[in-house]
Amino acid sequence: MTADVLSGAKPQMSHKMAAELVQTIWGIAVDKVTQLNAERDLNLYMTGKAGEFVFKCANSAESFATTLLQTQALLHLEKTNPEVQVPRIQLTAQGASEIIVDGHTVRLLSWMSGRPWHETTNSPLQRHSIATAHANMVLALADFSSEAPPPYLMWDVQHTADLGVHLTYLPSDLFTPVTNALALFNRHAAPYLADLPRQWCHNDIQPHNVVMQPQDTDQIAGFLDFGDMVFTPVICDLAVALAYNIHEGPHAYESVVQYLVPFHRLRPLSELELMLLPALIMARLCTTLIITAWRAALYPENATYILRNQPMAKRGLFQLMRLPYADAISYLRNHLDARA
Repeated sequence: MTADVLSGAKPQMSHKMAAELVQTIWGIAVDKVTQLNAERDLNLYMTGKAGEFVFKCANSAESFATTLLQTQALLHLEKTNPEVQVPRIQLTAQGASEIIVDGHTVRLLSWMSGRPWHETTNSPLQRHSIATAHANMVLALADFSSEAPPPYLMWDVQHTADLGVHLTYLPSDLFTPVTNALALFNRHAAPYLADLPRQWCHNDIQPHNVVMQPQDTDQIAGFLDFGDMVFTPVICDLAVALAYNIHEGPHAYESVVQYLVPFHRLRPLSELELMLLPALIMARLCTTLIITAWRAALYPENATYILRNQPMAKRGLFQLMRLPYADAISYLRNHLDARA
């Protein structure tokens, strides 16, 4: 997503109008509408006799091609590998997957029941479950293609170097560590990204986009929000998920390995991908810190939601930066060789 999408205001639509739209276009009667948190889109939770749904109205700065790409990816997963649990597109009464309302793309999706990942207690079993589902989704998307040109997204790890223009928004205690981590990205990762296998990826496996089973929060229910989908090296997509799996332990990368090993068993990493991984994880943490600081300054009324992942990103970056880069590579390689 470009700076225009990130800096654009969220769409506005009354709950009554949205419910009437769903009744008219989808033929679904809505009894109750509840606003959902969202950074740049309008998301509404709707319930009625037909079930539970999510009404999504995209930011007008997001191109129709980009939202269509996300819709096509969801339909592809449903058709080719329905075991990958993601929201299902609800077709209109005329068989359309999305409609345009006042310049905004509008879709209706199934609701995914369960507990948000960020509300659960993390565990090695949980990381294993999410990583396995993540790898299966990567494999299912490997043959997905789209006529839409790959969008430029500031959240895409491969574009981390472009975020330097927003460093001034960082708090003073983050400026030096973030600058140092960006230097590691430029030295260890950026020169080699063009040589890596790439495909369409979710690009945002994080605690607010993963739902766990309500009765067993060690088991995943599914993935949400394909709004950051991008054509990128697979290892960048993995680095995003690993950036949200840094927890205190005997070793800085212990919880990372607990996610990495089951992913690697299904979608093996090459030696080059492994060599770049620590720099890419830290790059994603920097991306979170920079973009959220910038957007919180633009939209102080929504700062609490925008900054929700910043404490985690700060802790994770400080933890990983304490370990020499070569030691991080050795630790990851040794554990993959021992457990894969």
